[in-house]
This record gives sequence, structure tokens and C-alpha cells, in this order.
Amino acid sequence: MRALHALLIALLIPACQKAAPGDANPLELRTYDVPKGTVRGLETVVKDVFWVADKTPPLGRATVTPDGRLAVVAPANVQAGVQTLIDNVSKNPPLLEPTIELHYWLVVAHPAAAPSPPLPGTREIEPALAEIQRSTGPQTFTGIQRVDLATLSDESGRVEGSNLKIEQHAVQTSDGVYANIHIDLVKNPGRLDTKVHLKPDQVVVLAATSPQPGDAGESETLYYLVRVAPHLDGRQP
Repeated sequence: MRALHALLIALLIPACQKAAPGDANPLELRTYDVPKGTVRGLETVVKDVFWVADKTPPLGRATVTPDGRLAVVAPANVQAGVQTLIDNVSKNPPLLEPTIELHYWLVVAHPAAAPSPPLPGTREIEPALAEIQRSTGPQTFTGIQRVDLATLSDESGRVEGSNLKIEQHAVQTSDGVYANIHIDLVKNPGRLDTKVHLKPDQVVVLAATSPQPGDAGESETLYYLVRVAPHLDGRQP
């Protein structure tokens, strides 16, 4: 989908350069049949490309019809680029997962004299913890918290606990998962907002913060980690 996003930009720029107010290229409403499971992703791509800048009207508008088609209002020469995009998706439809599950970990690390051994329940993220120790020095990992959140592709979800809130909007594409993630700490105020590309079997360190510096020169670091649930990529924890 990212490659098709670039393709649509390349197709629309020449069309928009030719269009001018008052020319013979009025707005048109067209509806497109799209491959099953792609309409939300195509809607997002088209809207992103139509956006120009703040206070500038978009090049067109796109929405999903009640019967699952893509409706686009735009000049005729712009519609040609939309049609080419949909034709390419139809020829090479992405393999989509109906549900996306992401696993989150919050891990507190303290400097240590020797590397921390693997901890129970952290097998999925052992490579990331080992990489943290290679880059920052030996650490002791404590205060591990895990949260799992599943949503439909291109839909939003939220989970809230006693000290943690997580919101995600994730889209499954042929080259991985693109996710918009928001994490709020309740007891220790802090917020993480990020967009990330997650590939199968990859643990991503979203951020590292030091919310409570030690009193005697010893510091602690809070790491935010995420990965796509193993069962979606054919692997087991």
C-alpha cells in the first residue's frame, strides 16, 4: 500500500498542475469497486494524497459507501489517477489479516554489574532486551508490564488499566502493520504518541524515558516495546 501511495502521488501531481479554476475539468462523483478488505486502506491513502496544506481545500474527497465501495469527488483528470491506483490494487491485492493484535511491554531497567538473565514471561522480547544491554551496558530488568490489544484492521481500539491506557489504530498491509499508538501512564504522568511500521517477528523499542532518577547516582529507564502478536506471523512465543 505504501508503494501504491507513492504511485498515486506521481499520477495526481501532473493532473493537478494541468487543472485550473474555470477550466473544463469540473468535479465529478465516481464510485469504485475495490478488492475485498482494501476499501478502508484505499480511503486513507486517497485522503492523505488529496490533503494539500492547512487552510487549503483538499484536491478531492473520498469516503466508503454503505455497500463497501469507494466514493470519490474530484476533477476528472484526478479521477484517472484514482482509477489507476485501484487497478493496481486489484491486480496485486494485499494479504490482509481481519484482526490485528499487538503486544505491548513496559520494562524498567537499572544499571547492573552483570547482564540480566532472561526473565519469566519475556521470551517474545528477549532479543530486544539483549540489544538494550549491548547498547547501554548490563541492566537489571524489573517492573515488567504486558498488555495485549486486538482490533480490526484500520479500526481503533483502547484498553485501560489501573495505571496504564493504550490506544491503537493499526492497518495490515502486504509489508507489515502500520500503527498509530498512544500510551498514557496514569500514576506516573507521561504520554507516548507515535506512528510505527511493524514487521513480522520484530520487536520495536518505541521510546525510553527516565521518569524517576535515582537518589544515589543510580538511574532507571522505562522502555516501551511493541510487536505484532506471534500467531499472526506463524510463530509461537
